Amino acid sequence: MLPRDLGRSSMILILVLCLGAVTVSSATRSPERASAEPPATLVPRPSNTTAALETPVATPIAEAPTTEPPDSTAEIDLSPTTTSTTGPDPFAWMEEVPVPGQTFIGVTTKDGTLDEIAAFEHAAGKRTDAVMVSRDWAAATPDIETIEIITADGHLPIIAWEPWNHAMESTFDRRRGEQSEYALSTIIDGEHDDLIDDWAIELAEWGRPVAIRFAHEMNGFWYPWSESVNGNAAGQYVAAWRHVHDRFDAAGASNVIWIWSPNPIDPNLTPIDRLYPGDAYVDWIGVVGYLGNGIDPTVYVPTFDQLFGPTIDEVRELTDLPIVLTELGATELGGKKAMWLTHVLETIAERDDIIGFIWFEVDKETDWRIVSSEEARQAFSDVVAADGFGTPRAG
Repeated sequence: MLPRDLGRSSMILILVLCLGAVTVSSATRSPERASAEPPATLVPRPSNTTAALETPVATPIAEAPTTEPPDSTAEIDLSPTTTSTTGPDPFAWMEEVPVPGQTFIGVTTKDGTLDEIAAFEHAAGKRTDAVMVSRDWAAATPDIETIEIITADGHLPIIAWEPWNHAMESTFDRRRGEQSEYALSTIIDGEHDDLIDDWAIELAEWGRPVAIRFAHEMNGFWYPWSESVNGNAAGQYVAAWRHVHDRFDAAGASNVIWIWSPNPIDPNLTPIDRLYPGDAYVDWIGVVGYLGNGIDPTVYVPTFDQLFGPTIDEVRELTDLPIVLTELGATELGGKKAMWLTHVLETIAERDDIIGFIWFEVDKETDWRIVSSEEARQAFSDVVAADGFGTPRAG
């Protein structure tokens, strides 16, 4: 409490001095702390007004992982991209993907943080073009903040958008697909239209390119949107896809890139030809493949053609749209990871119809990451150092 006999002028002087101290403290806080508090808008939305564009805060690149990157990384600018009110738009390159003759590099990490992405870039020795994160329909609205952060850091955002509540999934594959509230009929009948419209409207307002990998691996039996489970029927997957796509069109979300991504074909799974929505509803085709997922790498190491060929052949009976390997990873089991990784990446670079890949940089069922060993990291880095990998961009 202040003394009773303190004069009014003295009290005012004390208050002024206190306010000044607070101002100085705020202005001199560490750059690290300041950069950790991003503004509400991290990336300028395409302007349809005369308002000035905000400049996003550049997030520092994380320390390099324990495995040393190749010497060439010293010559690579891996810093996040920022923008200004003048000069060319540094995010315009995203609208040009795919670039003929180039293979874009994407990554999925455990939590999708900038530190994880930066660690992958340092290990790879090359900038990442795209980042994929997963979001389910238990989320009421789009995670625009995450999309903005990914874009501000210089990556095309890809959302694996899953019509279910992943937190409620069963640990048994044959039960994972049983969530009646997300049956395909509920999508077709409009029960989720409010959620769909919220996503469509917000992404339309966002305006910049964003890819959606919607209801992937639909030919399996382990998701509620598969026709073989959850009370679903033949023909409903295509109807549900088109319903969602039509609502995005109605909202003006033409900036969305639609990725149709089946599981690798198998005689025990639903044929993919009856699940394809049509070229008018799809932009890219996603194909998945791992060394070690359902394959014993100690006795069999498949070539690119053996692993991906049958699925790509069936896809080519349906469409000529460009292909993205939406999940790519390899295990160290069997000791062939580095060799297999080199072979697969070099084959990707030789194919004009494959425009990019998304590496699964997660230690989950096994360690799929490129940093699982120095040999694997070096093999990955050596191949993607070629000019054909990565998307050219300004800035």
